[in-house]
Amino acid sequence: MNVEKISVSIPKDIMEQLDKFMKTSSSLDRSKIFQIAIKNFLDENSLEDVDVVGIINIVYDDEVTDEITKLQHEKLSSIISTLHIHLNERECMEAIAVKGKKSDLVKLTSSLSQIKGVKKAKLLTYEVKEK
Repeated sequence: MNVEKISVSIPKDIMEQLDKFMKTSSSLDRSKIFQIAIKNFLDENSLEDVDVVGIINIVYDDEVTDEITKLQHEKLSSIISTLHIHLNERECMEAIAVKGKKSDLVKLTSSLSQIKGVKKAKLLTYEVKEK
């Protein structure tokens, strides 16, 4: 396998967390962890024009529920279903099932993450291939 060797700067506290994780997980080395992380980043953020299905997972303060719902209504053609979970009195989590062009879903995830009060937004997709 052709490989490139790189140098990366990482905050010390994150490196300590990684080292602690690696002591309890014998199946991964640093290089493999970085390869997985970069692959996931590229997969979640590439603006490919391919058909995918997926889940957008968001965690947010309940005070922005109306704003999130409004955005979802604007994107009805991409949204299949939504599961809403109350984490506590102030925080909610949603799993939004989506289908469409990957580039559109990446943009939707980005729009959701920019709403003030959204703490985390992540897209997981799977490319739909014709058989």
